Amino acid sequence: MTGRSRKGSCSTPVVPRDDTDDAHPCDLYVLHGTRRALVAHGTIFEATTILHRMELVEDEVKVMVEEVLVPDALVFVPTNEVHIVAQAFQSFLTWPRDLVGSISDP
Repeated sequence: MTGRSRKGSCSTPVVPRDDTDDAHPCDLYVLHGTRRALVAHGTIFEATTILHRMELVEDEVKVMVEEVLVPDALVFVPTNEVHIVAQAFQSFLTWPRDLVGSISDP
């Protein structure tokens, strides 16, 4: 039987940095035909390797949607609660790395 310890310590090793160390603003795109379409502004967390108990693959990143531009755009990795960008506001999502752009990109 396993459970959460009520003691002040745990056996999980301490990670020297958290995912906010490499966080910065980003633009989130989806593919619309052969073109990229901007659907939201958010924050990318470069150091994160696990999201929602799933390991991210090399071409995926953790993002948080901060501003929704196209509410009905589909998200790439839906969850039970989130299927479209409007539902993702202030939520963490997995997003394809090649569809995340720097705010300064044209």
